[in-house]
Amino acid sequence: MELGLTTFVEEKQITPSTVYIDEAGDLGYQRGTQWFVLAAVVVDKTEETELRHKIEIVRERLNVREIHMRKLRDYNQRAFAVDVLADGTFTYIAVLVDTKKLNLTMRATASVAYNYICRMLLERVSWFLRDTQRVGDIVLSARGTARDEELIQYISEKLITGTYPGTRLAQGVFKRISAKPASSWDMLQLADVCATSMFWSHEVNTWGFRTPCFEYRLRSHLYKHGKDILNYGVKYFDKAMTPNKVEMDATCLCKKERTPGTTTT
Repeated sequence: MELGLTTFVEEKQITPSTVYIDEAGDLGYQRGTQWFVLAAVVVDKTEETELRHKIEIVRERLNVREIHMRKLRDYNQRAFAVDVLADGTFTYIAVLVDTKKLNLTMRATASVAYNYICRMLLERVSWFLRDTQRVGDIVLSARGTARDEELIQYISEKLITGTYPGTRLAQGVFKRISAKPASSWDMLQLADVCATSMFWSHEVNTWGFRTPCFEYRLRSHLYKHGKDILNYGVKYFDKAMTPNKVEMDATCLCKKERTPGTTTT
């Protein structure tokens, strides 16, 4: 499924890019993970060949057909995948939701919450594209359901047009929108690596700790506005969801630096 958009800046002014979007965690209220992450990876089209080469190196070394972080059970396999891909050229942005603190209005339907999260993500992607003279095609990780088409319509008809109340997307930075299966669309596998690494940096596993070391390795790729990552490369759904630093440190084995946006109270 693909939709072309007609309004974008002149080609001579921009760098053509692609925005790959994937998620990690379960948005369902009280029936899955505490954290849900929706992430976008922005890749210049001139960088895709090199990144695909790195993806192929990982797949061959790990003897897998697809890089799906949750399917890699061995820590060293995960670390290898992240380490190789972290040497590529790309920028990523993540919106994080603490499902235990999700507003009652949003709990009523996961699709309403998902749309709002998508809006937050694309706002920040659009700011990055605008400020760095880029125009991007959007590629969503397909679910293989009618929801794919619904999401494309929501993005194109309400968000990108600026008709949805309160939307803060920069205008003229998005072109085509499509939904592709991650299993056959290798660049979406990079988005999976980024989304899952951010998810694991927040989610406490069954052993009682978090593993933020993968996110540490990818941190230099987060979108920054000046020196600020919080609210740009890392956006919490609302302020109340910003993690408590003491609680985060208590469940962290690999302490390196403070988690973006954490508080001390």
